[in-house]
Amino acid sequence: MEIAKVCWDFVWSSAVSVWGLLEQAGIFVWDLLVTLHVQHPRLEGLIIGVSLAWLLSRKDKHPLLRAASAPLGLILDILDLAWDRSIEFLGDVWGTLVGWVKGCYGWCKNKVIGAWSWTIGGLKSVREKLRKKES
Repeated sequence: MEIAKVCWDFVWSSAVSVWGLLEQAGIFVWDLLVTLHVQHPRLEGLIIGVSLAWLLSRKDKHPLLRAASAPLGLILDILDLAWDRSIEFLGDVWGTLVGWVKGCYGWCKNKVIGAWSWTIGGLKSVREKLRKKES
């Protein structure tokens, strides 16, 4: 019975030690991630970007990587679609605004030319009347 107790104590203390080691490793990784997030956000973004690029470049080599990169591919497809729609929307808005500005410019130009022509026509008419009076 003493041998079983010694073996059980060994197994239990080994399990507690492994659990403590895993707990300390988890705390270390968590503290490292918090420090990276709070004090070095650009480095964090770079690490995430490189990790995602690595994941996408190797997605065909392993089924788990393929499964992990599927949501990322979906996000990239959504972003690509949103970008295309945004560019199309901005092009339409730009075309409409340019059309409105050209229309306003044309309307103003026509009004100025019309007023100029009316004024010149009136002045020519007055000149003709004055010439008739002189002769």
